[in-house]
Amino acid sequence: MAFCCKHLKGLSYWFILLLCEFMPFTVRLSCFTSLYCMNLLCSCSLQVTYHFFHWKKGTPFADDQGIYNALTWWEQIDNGKQLTRNRKFLTVVPVVLYLIASHTTDYQHPMLFLNTLAAIVLVVAKFPNMHKVRIFGINADK
Repeated sequence: MAFCCKHLKGLSYWFILLLCEFMPFTVRLSCFTSLYCMNLLCSCSLQVTYHFFHWKKGTPFADDQGIYNALTWWEQIDNGKQLTRNRKFLTVVPVVLYLIASHTTDYQHPMLFLNTLAAIVLVVAKFPNMHKVRIFGINADK
């Protein structure tokens, strides 16, 4: 069975809650301003999301006998069906984080460029046209 997110509706609550709790936690434990904390949250979230959904292949479960070793976790969500509620939610979260981070920088800070670049790469990787596409052979099977 593919890495299916039938239970994502319940997990989405916890995902958003953890993201909302991460920023005040970093503000309290660091000497950074809220501007840097929001950029840190956005960039860390985008990097972690890209790594786990678009770079890692196979499944986190051992009982699939290697059937899905050639697919990324994103390609396995909802058995490869495109434009499902789960995929839309996982696409909207990075966009909202990017918009919040952009607003906190007043659209002038150098971090805006890095956040924009990271958000574009992440959102383009989620397009239905990019399903099973490996650009320049990066992360392709040998």
